[in-house]
Amino acid sequence: MRGGCIFTDFSVKKIKYIIEIKEMKNIIKYSLFIFSLTLFSQQESFYTLYQYNMNVVNPAFAGTQGEMITILDRNQWAGLEGAPRTLALSYSRPMKNNLGLGVSIVSDKVFIEKQTFAYIDFSYELQVEEKTTVYLGLKAGGNFYSADPSVLNTYSDISDPSQISISSFNPNIGVGLYAKRDNHWFSFSIPRLFNTKRKDDLAVTAKDRVHTYIGGGSEFSINEDFSVKPSLMFRKVRGLPISTDITNFVSYQNKYDLGLSIRTKAAFSVMLFLTEIYQGFDLGYAYESPTADKFSELGKKTHEILLRIKLGSRPGSKSGPKSAK
Repeated sequence: MRGGCIFTDFSVKKIKYIIEIKEMKNIIKYSLFIFSLTLFSQQESFYTLYQYNMNVVNPAFAGTQGEMITILDRNQWAGLEGAPRTLALSYSRPMKNNLGLGVSIVSDKVFIEKQTFAYIDFSYELQVEEKTTVYLGLKAGGNFYSADPSVLNTYSDISDPSQISISSFNPNIGVGLYAKRDNHWFSFSIPRLFNTKRKDDLAVTAKDRVHTYIGGGSEFSINEDFSVKPSLMFRKVRGLPISTDITNFVSYQNKYDLGLSIRTKAAFSVMLFLTEIYQGFDLGYAYESPTADKFSELGKKTHEILLRIKLGSRPGSKSGPKSAK
């Protein structure tokens, strides 16, 4: 009997220990949920290959490079359950009367939340000087947002209001400017002009915050075959530090681009972009490794793949790329 009592006491302690572990795991899950909503939800997606899909963040680029479709898949921290995943699809083409038209759809999923940005982009071309062209852009659309916290099982009989499913749509507009002169370019944009609150309840404290992008770059020839393409992109989110992408590509005959990029206090990237792998098809890939301590400890890398289809370059197409003036 005494031995049985010892076994029973041990079993009770073990059960209590298991319950405590489960509760701790649940607290961690819940904390990740809140973290994801208050951090990732307030920010738009990062793009390492942003230069090849600029009209997603700046509507002034719509139609400036001809008629094309761009598809991007970003798998952040690959192998980590619930890590951010971004799919982006954009289409743009030049129109008559110096106008450009574009459509961009971006789907973000992180942990238990999902949001889809759908926008129509317009651009207008202004010839300022013989070698200087300025494009003004307008973006209109909104964000479909949903979250299902019910998967965060709590070991309590008390109803938790923060586990109610969330679904909302927030309309918004954005503006942009794109200027180019010879082999130099400058970009300024605010893709979403207004802060929008997701939901007025206990579960959600996140907002769609205003993002400001300022970037620019140049191309310098080394010889007939090689050139370098340095660029900078600053991103400011209200209430958060400025993020800076410092990028440089080495290009061979403007067909094969190999690049390195540093995102301050965040990540280091290696990029490859191949032009005309087939008639009208371009392909890009980026490998990104986190440098921030809190993420580098995870040991997870980010992969980004981009496919661009230039419709104007395909055989039989009547529309071609808009020539630079």
